[in-house]
Amino acid sequence: MVKRTIRITRLTNKMRGKLGIVFVGIVCLFLVLIGKLIYINVNYGDEYKTMVLSGQKNSSTVIPFERGKIYDRDGNLLATNEKMYTLILEPKNILEKNKAYEDVTLDAISDYMGYSKADLKRVVEANPDSFYVIYKKNLTYDQVEPLQEFLDMKNKDREGADEKTKELIDRASRVRGISFEESYKRIYPYNTLACRLLGFTSAGNVGNWGIEQSYNDTLNGTNGRAYYYFNQELVLEQSVKEAENGKSVVSTIDMQIQQILEDRVAAFDSKVGSEMTSILVMNPQNGEILGMASSNPYNLNTPMDESVLRSIFSETEIAKMKEYTAYLDQKKKNDQENGEDEEEEVPDQYKGQKTIYDGFYELWRNTVISDTNEPGSTYKPFTVAAGLESGILSGDENYYCTGSRQVGRRNIGCSHIHGDITLKQAVSQSCNVAMMNIAFKEEPKIFYSYQNQFGFGRKTGVDLPGEADTASLVYNLDNYSNDATLATNSFGQNFNCTMIQMAAGFASLINGGNYYKPHIVKQIQNDKGDVVENIDKELVRKTISEKTSKKIRSYLLDTVETGTGTKAQIEGYSIGGKTGTAEKIPRNKEDYYISFMGFFPVDEPRYLIYVTIDEPKVKEQANAALAVNLEREVMERIIAAYNIEPDDKN
Repeated sequence: MVKRTIRITRLTNKMRGKLGIVFVGIVCLFLVLIGKLIYINVNYGDEYKTMVLSGQKNSSTVIPFERGKIYDRDGNLLATNEKMYTLILEPKNILEKNKAYEDVTLDAISDYMGYSKADLKRVVEANPDSFYVIYKKNLTYDQVEPLQEFLDMKNKDREGADEKTKELIDRASRVRGISFEESYKRIYPYNTLACRLLGFTSAGNVGNWGIEQSYNDTLNGTNGRAYYYFNQELVLEQSVKEAENGKSVVSTIDMQIQQILEDRVAAFDSKVGSEMTSILVMNPQNGEILGMASSNPYNLNTPMDESVLRSIFSETEIAKMKEYTAYLDQKKKNDQENGEDEEEEVPDQYKGQKTIYDGFYELWRNTVISDTNEPGSTYKPFTVAAGLESGILSGDENYYCTGSRQVGRRNIGCSHIHGDITLKQAVSQSCNVAMMNIAFKEEPKIFYSYQNQFGFGRKTGVDLPGEADTASLVYNLDNYSNDATLATNSFGQNFNCTMIQMAAGFASLINGGNYYKPHIVKQIQNDKGDVVENIDKELVRKTISEKTSKKIRSYLLDTVETGTGTKAQIEGYSIGGKTGTAEKIPRNKEDYYISFMGFFPVDEPRYLIYVTIDEPKVKEQANAALAVNLEREVMERIIAAYNIEPDDKN
């Protein structure tokens, strides 16, 4: 017997080292692979998931996102959503197995939703090979609930059920080819409230005007999708890419103040009327817009209701707009059919004619930020502030007003013959002559540099669409023409601004010289209500010192106590303000833009209220008291709504 010796080869240290290196290398490769997979998943996971899901050749349905809500500053809903349903028929499935399911399916729809069985049958049999036919859109939950509850019966257990229930279960089990697609409809609970601040949405969740437009990307989310497919065992399975809901917006709007503004504008327009009545309320300490209202509100739930156009257009004008719109639509259709795209001259009968869409544009636009006017005497405190801040004025000046001043070849008038007046009285009594004297002392360099500093001719950057560009509507050292220009500019004529520009600049006059960017949104929340972003006040620049601001506030207090704004007085409350009476072009002494800028309390202003009335429907339009009275009504109601304690110690 031969003995064999089995030699066992032992691993040497060298061999162990090589194996260790190989092992470490393999582990490193796995770690790199895992890291790469994690990187791809984090950065491109949704993209690859979508590619995989979209590659499956099976049915799918959209899971709609819910657009973010809009709240007022106290959490009151100003814009929300209602879930809506679309009834989808699947004729191919309904007619399956020689129409074995047709009658029971159509009977169920007819019985529980009230639709004509004959019409349902016509639609189904007209589309025998289709898996998707839209039958009814915009159904509410109350409308679909009865049928959905019946369809859910097929999932119930027959065991232990009574005969009637068993019959319903069997019947529901034979129903085929019915489904409901979900969508969301934008709802504005208060209809017209804050219409020009909120804006509205159109098809495809597109925001139009207001917060809806300026925060459209924030409010919108991303649709999800459910994919249905059969696996290898022919079991129906589902892959879901969930929808991502939009973020909600908490606005700076105070719903109570907004309601007060709209009530007062409506009351004034009903009693007096004007071409346009507008009111803006801001917090001068941070630029928050608390409310904004103007004439001719519209219902956000029905923004294209032609009947509302009657508030600004006659029946004849509306008919002509519709006729011109129909002409353009037909022309466009003909051009498309004929392959033409050349512009043709508009027929004489339509030259200068608006379309119906132009009419709605005028209705929807926000006049407070989109329209420009000469501000009138509300600008005078700016002229004085520039003189005080630059050192041209000390505050101890006196002036003599004869009722006019000769400037070159022009004799520029004042509202009264004021005689001897102080600088404070020049503001409170609204003297044009004193303002012209101050401006000539400042000279164009100082006057226009401060006008620019206060924001005139510059957009405020308010987070609302449609702000007018007024750069070409003011003077500066480059386009300054003559002394008459400087003279009229000094008391707010011969240049234009928007209400939002005037209010933002005026706020800096009375708050210590801080120019804050006006804003309408203060917070962004996710769909669970968690705060994802706070939008704080934004200090853009300093305009004047606290010392100058305090002096201007005292002048404006005197305006209400003894000057042109005495009708703004409310006993126990310190109120400052400035009236404005701007004669419109052509200077015919008939058409006026009157205004009042009021604020309280004077020492630390919290409410800035700006009222403008464009061509009030009265015999004598140059009556700023109309604006002062309207501002006082608003202020009284704000005081009552928030039970604001008196602040006047005297």
